[in-house]
Order: sequence, then structure tokens, then C-alpha cells
Amino acid sequence: MPADSNPQYETSSVKARMAKNRMFLTLCLVAASAAILILIILLWTIFSQGLGRLSLDFLSSLGSKDAEKAGLLPPLVGSIFLLMICGLTAIPLGVGTAILLEEFRPKQKALATLHGFVQTNITNLAGVPSIVYGILGLTAFAQFFGVFNNEAGRPFAIGQTWYHQYVDLSQQSYFLPVAGPDATPEPAGPGLTLFTVPGGETVADIEYRPASDAQLLQVRTDIELANFDLFLKIDELLRETRTTRRGPVNVDQAKAEEIAATSLAFGDLKSDPEVAQEVLVSGLLALDGLRGREYRNAKSQITSDLADLEIAYAGLDGVMLVGTEPLVVAHNAWYHISLPFGRGLMAGGLTLMLVILPIIIIASQEALRAVPQTMRQGCLALGGTKWQAVQQVALPAAIPGICTGAILAMSRAIGEAAPILLIGAVFISFLPSNLMDGFSAMPLQIFNWSSRPQAEFKETAAAGIIVLLAVLLTFNGIAVWIRHKSQKNY
Repeated sequence: MPADSNPQYETSSVKARMAKNRMFLTLCLVAASAAILILIILLWTIFSQGLGRLSLDFLSSLGSKDAEKAGLLPPLVGSIFLLMICGLTAIPLGVGTAILLEEFRPKQKALATLHGFVQTNITNLAGVPSIVYGILGLTAFAQFFGVFNNEAGRPFAIGQTWYHQYVDLSQQSYFLPVAGPDATPEPAGPGLTLFTVPGGETVADIEYRPASDAQLLQVRTDIELANFDLFLKIDELLRETRTTRRGPVNVDQAKAEEIAATSLAFGDLKSDPEVAQEVLVSGLLALDGLRGREYRNAKSQITSDLADLEIAYAGLDGVMLVGTEPLVVAHNAWYHISLPFGRGLMAGGLTLMLVILPIIIIASQEALRAVPQTMRQGCLALGGTKWQAVQQVALPAAIPGICTGAILAMSRAIGEAAPILLIGAVFISFLPSNLMDGFSAMPLQIFNWSSRPQAEFKETAAAGIIVLLAVLLTFNGIAVWIRHKSQKNY
């Protein structure tokens, strides 16, 4: 009797296979449970640290070096703009490429070889590390392969208006529209039609003083330079002497008195008076050991000096020196585009487009392949053309898969940090106003917060991660909903 027909052998063989199956199932359950446990611990850690920091103020505040004041608005707006640029370029280009490769395959041998070469490279590009796309985006979009000379400016630009900027003695700016950056500057004087802001209302109450009054401007400049020098001296002195609350250690008294006298004479007119008071008084307190009544007297004196200086310079509003030369400035509309793109929103969005383009192409091809050929053949049998079969039959039926792949690809794009790390800024405290402006993104801002040593920034980074997860889950939910609604129609 053959060994394999022995009932006892068959029983032992079945038991061995069943034992292997149970062992493999156990290993799968252990691996899946470990992954889920790690995910739960990670999410619990993030939510326990970040929920207390999450608020509407956090979402609507600008960036700050203070963890309690730091907000996510600039990187959130930057990520939205990046997704808009990325989606508007990657989805049409990706779907169009997929239709060309899948529905219009060439029959000639040479073109078929080229088709296979392109298809293979698209498949390989889907697995390229994203940092490589960052280097490519920096070279191709930000620098434009070095075709344009940076010293010559950006010769191609739209959405850009040039102005000559005039400044009065109180540092108020006025603008005069000109034809371009090379327009001949017109010295300040009566007869100019100036605007308070680019494109705003004209100003008629400007007083022009002769150039002999230039000493007024020189006095203001001297005061600001002396004040700036004062702050440098105070900072250097405090660092060198390691001051205590009662005063400095081994400070030269003559030097301290000189700096103290300078601080009483000049104030920082460009900043908030309260901030200037505190800075100067803190310097005096550290230098001379002022406390009690002396401290209050010094603060009162500084407040009085600042008020006098502000009143003096307030009277110079709308007073301009005749003959002063203007500055050349540009006002950019939100749609402003110039070549090269530089490290702005356009370069960042196009770089992310490169990242997700292979994914959209492959997902769109798979969706088109899932449409039965009989549907296309039926359209052709009724007298339709090849393009009509694609446009009216194959493409509508493939929309669920195409939309799902495109939105999931954009969900990956919003979480990418490496490709835009070379183009975007890690810390931005302003909102971008046009496509060429600098930008930040949520992954970059989270990276910046998490790399800081203060514990408060760890909580802020956790709150940013929660917002990023919410955005990603929202996109995934939209993808599922679109697929579900589309499948009902076809």
C-alpha cells in the first residue's frame, strides 16, 4: 500500500497543515495587534498632549516664538494653496496621460516600444523617494534650470504693478504709478499725484519743504542710530557682567552712567512705547541697580521723553523734502507669476504635483482597465468614434476609481514634508498674498515645533498633528463618499 494512501499518514499530514495554519494565523494576529496597540498609544499620546492646546485661537493665530501665542494659520493657509495648485495641475495632467496610455495604445512597433518605455518609467517613478522630487522641483521650478540671470531680475511677469515710493519725515509712504522698474524717477515736489497705498485714494495735503530742512531728517536718523547702538551696548553689557536683580557685578560706573544717560535721551519710536519703556527701564535697572522710588522715577522720565519725541514727530506727518529721490517698489496681485518661480507657492505646488502625478496616472489607468471592453465596443458598433467611446462611455464609468485615486494622492501630498523642505520655509509668520510669496506648510511647521527643546512646543506640535490628521481623514472621507455616490450612477 502506498505511503500517501495510508489513513494514519493522511491524518498526521492534515494535522501538520492545520497546525501550520494556526501558527501562521496566530502570528498575523500578533503582528496586527501589535501594530494597532502602537497606533493607539501614539494617538493617545498625541491627543493627551495636544487637545489642551487646540482652540479657535490656535487655528486663527499667526506664528510666534512664544509657544502660548504660536498659531497654525500661516501653514494651514499655505497647505490649502499648495493643494489647490497641486490638484489643478496634477489631476488634469494625470488623467489625460492615463487616457492616452490606456485608450490610445499605438500599434506601430517603434511607438509601442516607446509606450512600454514610458509606462515602465511611470511605474518606477511611483516608488522614487519624495526628497528626490524636492531636488527636482528646486532645480526645475524654483531656479528654472538657471536659464534666467538673477541679477537681471525676472523678465517675464504678470500681475505686477510698479510704483515709485516717497517717504515723508514721519516715515509715512506714498506711491506714484510708473510704467516699469526702469522708469525715470521724478524727485519729490509739488504737482505729484500720490497714493497712500498702491491703487488707493490720492493725497492732496502733502507739504513740501525745501531741501535745506534736511537736518530734520538727519536728527531723526541720528536718534534712531543712537537708540539702536544703545540696545546693542545694553545687551552686550548684560551678557558680559551676568547682572543680578540688585545690579551688575564689576561694572565700570562711568560706562554705566553714560549708557543710562543715553537711554534717557532717546526712545525707540518705531516700536510700541510700552515695549520701549520696559526694555530701557530693564537696562537701567540692571546697569545702575535702580529699585523702588528710583525705578519709578526713571520709568516716568522715559515715558515723558518718549511722549515728547512722538509729539514732535507726529507734527511731521505729510511733510516731505523737495528733491528727494523715490524708491522703486512692486505691488503684486494674488495671481502674480514670474519666471523663475523662486521659492514660492507656485514652485511648492508644482513640486508636490510631481510627487503625486505617477500615482494619479496609475490609479486612473487601473480605473479605465476595470471598465468592460464590451461597453466601448457597443459604442463603436453604434457608429461612435474612438474618442466618443472614451469620453462618453469609458471615462464616466471610471470616474469613481479616478476620483478616489486622485484624492488619496492629494491626501499624501498634504502630509509630505521632504519635497517642500528645500523650497518652503520652516517658520513663516505672515499669510501669502500671491503665488510667488514665501510659504510654510503644516508638516514643516510641526517639524519646527517638535525640534524645539521647550515642553510647551511639544504640546503645540501635538495640536498641529491633530489638525493635520483631521484634514487627512476629511480627504479620505470625501474620497469614500465620491466613490460611493459615483458607483450608484454607473
